[in-house]
Amino acid sequence: MKKRSGWRIFGKIVLWTIGVLLVLIIALGIYVVQAGKMNPPVVADTTSLQWERKQISPTAYTPGNSWFRKSQSGLYEMYVEGKPFERGVVYGKLASELVKRQEDAFTDQIKKMIPSESYLKFLKYFIGFFNRHLLAHVIEEYQQEIYGVSFSASDKYDFIGTNFGRIMNYHAAHDIGHALQSMALVGCTSFGTGMAALPTAV
Repeated sequence: MKKRSGWRIFGKIVLWTIGVLLVLIIALGIYVVQAGKMNPPVVADTTSLQWERKQISPTAYTPGNSWFRKSQSGLYEMYVEGKPFERGVVYGKLASELVKRQEDAFTDQIKKMIPSESYLKFLKYFIGFFNRHLLAHVIEEYQQEIYGVSFSASDKYDFIGTNFGRIMNYHAAHDIGHALQSMALVGCTSFGTGMAALPTAV
């Protein structure tokens, strides 16, 4: 009888231990997911989302005084004005194809290194947790601009994160890379170009 009761006590201890571990793992998972969420800033006036771009030449667009074009040198040039959120919205609308193409190129490189979509879904929680304090280091003006741009981002990468969260992390990717590796291994490229006359039909 003593042996049986001893095994029962041992079995209860094991079950309680497993139960506690499961609760801790679930609690940790919930914390990681919640901590990694990146909420966009609150914007009072979102009427700029209704604005539409107008084509003024085969390679130039404008809404109001803002404009975007591909110059004769082959470089893209843009001028935007307005409140932070409006500037972001206009940027996204003017260069929507480039915004999507840039993310396609970025994610294609990631997929070459990590071809598993399920693993990418897992990594988004790790990256979200790792960057959980990112917004605390980005001023409100830039957050609103990036939030405005995010409305023109592609929806096909929702499995990685929200449009706002993805673009915010893309902006931080370079600085995060510097923090994770020797500065001697990282290099930057810069160039200069002349500015031609601004479009006249704006």
